[in-house]
Amino acid sequence: MSFFKKMMAKVGIGNIDIDTQFHTEEFVPGELVEGVVIAKGGSVEQKVDKIYFQIMTEYLKPAQNDSNRMHRETVVLANILLGESLVFAPGETIEIPFHFVLPHETPISIGVSPIWIRTGLDVDNAVDPSDRDNIEVLAHPHTAVIFEALEELGFHLHKAENEYYPQRNYHLPFIQNFEFVPYQNGEYRSSVDELELVFYPNEEGVEVLLEFDRRTRGFGGLLSDLLDTDESHHRYFFSREELEEGAESVAHQFRGIFDDLLDV
Repeated sequence: MSFFKKMMAKVGIGNIDIDTQFHTEEFVPGELVEGVVIAKGGSVEQKVDKIYFQIMTEYLKPAQNDSNRMHRETVVLANILLGESLVFAPGETIEIPFHFVLPHETPISIGVSPIWIRTGLDVDNAVDPSDRDNIEVLAHPHTAVIFEALEELGFHLHKAENEYYPQRNYHLPFIQNFEFVPYQNGEYRSSVDELELVFYPNEEGVEVLLEFDRRTRGFGGLLSDLLDTDESHHRYFFSREELEEGAESVAHQFRGIFDDLLDV
């Protein structure tokens, strides 16, 4: 009978069961995440080599043979080791408290790309049990200030998506791209088609990659559209101190940036 139980555990029947419980329902990049993993032993004694978290999301990538067709890729944002060399007696329940800092580069829950945490156990010679928990990720307060500043300038978020975009100095193969457009009564409605922004937050502030698409007029404007000369790409860094001054101050800085670009 014991041999039969061991064989069943190897294919996942009567194996260890895990449940991850977080102490919060909302998550913020750069802030602490706390909770407990509750693991219950199966029908036989089993040794767990390690227990870990994987923070995961998806992004859009052009198909290999058709750049106009997009498909979804899954990516691991971070691996977090929780424990090693645990032995579970049959039916034994073990609670494993945890805490970790959610990486700054974790995307915000805006758009259609899900974000989740996978709890995994490496069990020798058996199906590895796992638990998936979708999470709601809010903007870091520093990034939220930038959203508020753009709202003050008459822009609203039109679309957000995780897109394939590998970079030499960035360890992830995608960026989260935010597309803003002016309100009908916004101050830039007659001069700007759209803004596309990518945020690179860290402990010191937020670097912003900005693509500025100017609204064009007449024959010269048509040529600009055809030649893609109406777009301007720029990088700016907002320090923590600047962001903590509030949305009005950041909006003032953005206004200077936009006005300079529109004068070019």
